[in-house]
Amino acid sequence: MFYGKESIEDQFNLIQGKLSQQELFIFEPIPSYKLGERWTDEFRIRDGYTKLADGTWVTIHKVTTYLDTIHKNTIDLYTSYQTTLQEVQLLKQQRYEMEFGLRSAQKSLNKALAMKGDSDD
Repeated sequence: MFYGKESIEDQFNLIQGKLSQQELFIFEPIPSYKLGERWTDEFRIRDGYTKLADGTWVTIHKVTTYLDTIHKNTIDLYTSYQTTLQEVQLLKQQRYEMEFGLRSAQKSLNKALAMKGDSDD
């Protein structure tokens, strides 16, 4: 569980430490549209795909590289969440202040109308 930016760093450092001891790979399958008739093997190879022995096309990623990407995306997401949370809090505060101002203005208007009604009599 992530409880702040530091905990994100700690969790990912722990996982990276364990995975760096081994040479592991992730096979990401090719998108289905690149298997169509308009794509040749040369185009697939140019785009960085590799054909496995069973005939499937994949992109091969080192686990540590893939984890670095996930780590960066998680940090970006957390930062974006914090920024959005601050903006929401600011907007809530502004709304409360506007509601208070409207209630105060309404009370003042009611007092003024009541005083005008007393002077008309």
